[in-house]
Amino acid sequence: MQLLVMYTWLGLGSLFMFLAVFFVGKYLVQSQRPALFISAKWWKKWERTVKSAEDEQWEQLLSRAGRPFGWGKAEWLFLQLLCGSAVCILVLLWAILCRVESFPLLSMCLASGGGYFLPYLALKMWAGNREDMLSTDIARFINRYVTLLENQVPVYNAMVKAARPTRKLKEYIPTLSEWNKDPDEALESFKRKLGVDDGVILVSSMRTIEQLSAGQVSVTMQRMEWAVDQRRMFRHRKKIKSLGIGYSVIVYPAFYMGLLVAMFPWYKLLTEILAKYLT
Repeated sequence: MQLLVMYTWLGLGSLFMFLAVFFVGKYLVQSQRPALFISAKWWKKWERTVKSAEDEQWEQLLSRAGRPFGWGKAEWLFLQLLCGSAVCILVLLWAILCRVESFPLLSMCLASGGGYFLPYLALKMWAGNREDMLSTDIARFINRYVTLLENQVPVYNAMVKAARPTRKLKEYIPTLSEWNKDPDEALESFKRKLGVDDGVILVSSMRTIEQLSAGQVSVTMQRMEWAVDQRRMFRHRKKIKSLGIGYSVIVYPAFYMGLLVAMFPWYKLLTEILAKYLT
């Protein structure tokens, strides 16, 4: 019972600490002064240390997630350290206040590790949901964009009108001033803001169709729509496969253990009967 209470308070405390650090970090990063409890000098040293080793996986993850709150790798790693340290402190306080007989070293390590990876997992889930949403938006955008181009609508107006019914894509459409200044740079900025592979395919196709005839435009955009759908289906199959593996890992061992427990009395009775009549 005490263990259940410990994990309950530990989970609630971790959630509270995560939310508190999350919103405080958001305020500190968006403010002009980098931190209230960390000087600008130390924060710059931390950023240089983190950025000294380039990590493509982190950059891809942040791009897919759309860089929430404008945070980079340094901010997210710092948040991970704070969450892991907060959980560790909570376990220590629980051990001191409850006066447990043995120090919960294993529980502290596991809980601190879970708290450390909690922001990373949250960022990864956010990136996956954003990528799925943008993939759906891009497929919806393509259909309307091709129809508008076939009706001789100007390119920028077609972009704006095609993106209007989307959920997320419309937030990244270049402004009219950016488009008039340099269309290529506007499309490049549009691709960077999207930050997903489907966005790269979309921008590349939009640049290509400017040099194609009306019939070729429709074929090219249909091929791009097919490619986007295939990528979305691949991610969906991958997610289903991971869920199936998780189900197998969690459910099957418990099922077999329950089966063995249920069959053990019958097995014991059978061995007693055989021993009685065979000896």
